[in-house]
Amino acid sequence: MKKLIVVAMVCAMAAPAMAQFIGLPYADSAAAPAAGLIRVSGGVVIGDEANAFGGRVTFGVMEGLALFADLGLIDPDGGDTGLCYQGGGKFTLPLDLPVDVALRGVIGMSSFDAGATSVDVFDVNVGALVSKDMEMFTPYGFIGLDYEDAEVDIPGTGSISDDETNVAIAGGVLFSLTEQLSFYGEIVHIDDLLFGLGARWQF
Repeated sequence: MKKLIVVAMVCAMAAPAMAQFIGLPYADSAAAPAAGLIRVSGGVVIGDEANAFGGRVTFGVMEGLALFADLGLIDPDGGDTGLCYQGGGKFTLPLDLPVDVALRGVIGMSSFDAGATSVDVFDVNVGALVSKDMEMFTPYGFIGLDYEDAEVDIPGTGSISDDETNVAIAGGVLFSLTEQLSFYGEIVHIDDLLFGLGARWQF
């Protein structure tokens, strides 16, 4: 019985802690990327149950469509630092509006250990990204859904999984110091409140 209680507690901790595990939750505007765009980013996410650090490479496949890949580390409370990665894309809708609107989706995986227990998390995040270019400042917002499936494996006991779907809401600001270098700060809520900070370099 005690082991089952521990498993349930680990599952409860894993899902919100991994909601945006890569360290770069959104960190982007909805503006249409140019074909051939290459951008690198790095950032940190601070949460109640875990901190995450990560990097991203973004490539403009064609005008309006960008693909990106992330690699990072997560440091959960009460657990060991683990590896996490995700990939996704952003498509800017060809709309005649005073703001830019894009569809964004990512699929990610992450793993970490808590003592003898191992935790694996699968995450899918999809939604709409909206932004407004204001010279040096670009405020942006995101609303969508986040699905997570956390599996906990305890030696000698077996594994148990728990999944949940939550509304994902985020808001942030990009500050362009130069044409190449920009910084971002954002607040994300996916079952828990997270804060993100980072920088981007565009080649």
